[in-house]
Amino acid sequence: MKHFGRIFIFIISFLWSNSEDLDVKHMIVDYEGATMECFIDSIGYQYLYFIPKDSVDIDSIKLKDIYYVYNDFDRVFHYSWSFEENVRRMENRTGKVYTIKGDTLDFIDLQFNKDMIQPEVFIKRGPERSEFVSMLDVERIETDFSIMSYSVKRGFYYSFYSFLIAASFDIARQWDKERRIVPQVWDQYNDLMPMVSIIGFNKQDGTGVAYQSFTSLIPISVLISMAYDVFKEKNKFYFTPVYEEKSFGRNMYIFSLKQVINTHLQSVVFKMERTKFGRKVIGWFR
Repeated sequence: MKHFGRIFIFIISFLWSNSEDLDVKHMIVDYEGATMECFIDSIGYQYLYFIPKDSVDIDSIKLKDIYYVYNDFDRVFHYSWSFEENVRRMENRTGKVYTIKGDTLDFIDLQFNKDMIQPEVFIKRGPERSEFVSMLDVERIETDFSIMSYSVKRGFYYSFYSFLIAASFDIARQWDKERRIVPQVWDQYNDLMPMVSIIGFNKQDGTGVAYQSFTSLIPISVLISMAYDVFKEKNKFYFTPVYEEKSFGRNMYIFSLKQVINTHLQSVVFKMERTKFGRKVIGWFR
């Protein structure tokens, strides 16, 4: 009788249970903070395949359009390069943490749990006071303006590479077939250099003709880059929208030409490896 009683209780419990509550729900967050609830089917090389909430049809989204993905067990199992870079930029700074519960925590240092199995933030609030906070309980983190060091670096590289590209185009425009390659290239880039006779820069003619413009535009480019980042509030980093319909305060995508090129190269390699000839070519390099 006890055996049949247990079977009866099991059947009744199964029929009355809500099976939907037992399913693991996933949330896809884009760079603007828009969140979509779904069930992840699989993750490919370029696409994530999912079944939207209240649907039975499989849909897909490009991985490059996803900021990060987590489930209702507070596990982050996919995140973008921009997400990882934002985390790196926030660490070892001072600022404030704003939680989805409305709390504000001042900190003098910040560290993230990198494995994302338990996505936590270690917040050092004082010399002898610290605590762990779940990353998915954080709405946003505001750091001090030492984060502007990235603005300075970006402003310098933009102006520096612009001059190098302009000089390269000028070489092509004024190319003389009668002269050797090295002297022509050297003369053009020498115009960007000051007089440093000990190593051969402008030894006879003095400072290069473009040197003054070069040194003037770099600080202007840096100041513009810093002003832009202050206007865009780049010291604020968003994580979890308070509700699904609430977006971030800014776009969390980080543009990196190096990362864009690397992503496209990986895509080309992936497509080549799907062909027999491509696999042989890639195999030679590897």
